[in-house]
Amino acid sequence: MNHNGLPKIAVLAGGYSGEAAISIKSASNIVRNFDTSKYTPYTVRIDRDLWWVELDGNTRADIDQKSFTWKDSEGVQNTFDAVFIMVHGTPGEDGILQKYFETLGIPFTTGCSDSVRLTFNKFKANNTLRAKGICVAESIEIKREEVLSETQLSEIAQIVKIPCFVKPNKGGSSLGITRVENTMNLRAAIEFAFDTECPSVLIESLLEGREFSVGVVPNENGTQMVLPVTEIKSENVFFDYAAKYEGRSLEITPAKISSASQAIIQDTVMKATEILKCKGMVRVDIILVNGENPAVIEINSVPGFTDESILPQQLRCAEIEIPELISRILKGILA
Repeated sequence: MNHNGLPKIAVLAGGYSGEAAISIKSASNIVRNFDTSKYTPYTVRIDRDLWWVELDGNTRADIDQKSFTWKDSEGVQNTFDAVFIMVHGTPGEDGILQKYFETLGIPFTTGCSDSVRLTFNKFKANNTLRAKGICVAESIEIKREEVLSETQLSEIAQIVKIPCFVKPNKGGSSLGITRVENTMNLRAAIEFAFDTECPSVLIESLLEGREFSVGVVPNENGTQMVLPVTEIKSENVFFDYAAKYEGRSLEITPAKISSASQAIIQDTVMKATEILKCKGMVRVDIILVNGENPAVIEINSVPGFTDESILPQQLRCAEIEIPELISRILKGILA
């Protein structure tokens, strides 16, 4: 608690990946929407070399990473009551920060470290969902140390079929993703995905159909609820970084679909998040194959929350105020 008796909440921003800039915008939007009659938010920047808390008057204080504490100008050591993780990519979506806070006994807003680590590994997450009856794309994982011959590339192309997608196995914001239209471009797409510094790459079959995205958040009782469905119509060949953050897509909320399609999409989304034990704010991307079969493309355990992001659009449609959602999430972890 701080001097006014309110819980002090660290809102984490930044991280070690190409998504750091988006993370900083997402965290800023969260901080801006706090109900400050209930909680006191602090922006905490997470950088490879240094962690720091941003204070009033453009000042900052270094975070002691051994204890996640900081000292104010008078030398008094300060602690946080909870952590709101808004770091996209590593270390916020791969379980590293979650494991750190579990060790320190500080509550945080996402699923546990095991859940987040599994969700971030697209290949393992897909296999887990497939085993539970959820439709996902066929995929092959390529490790960084593997050297593929032309024959092996041709065999892969026969298995997943061309066109296909090549993407980093761990990562988000659609960074490093290529839609491959012929086998000759497969090697270059794999190398492009490895440029994101991921340890492995996924070669994934193309799922044809309308694309949707659905948020899952806590309801008033603290249990998870599904938000209205958004349809994504990208100007680009798929919903890439430019489509997500530079306005090159049309996002329709609520999606213009039948009540039956909406129900089956939302049911699949809820089942997928339950299987992977997701908590807090989550977003699931879906392809509706043949107009009736929802396939999970990706699950985001720390979804984007910028002004351009999908989740805030869905909250507006559901008539849920952002400060109310933040308070619901924090109430659940501080109870």
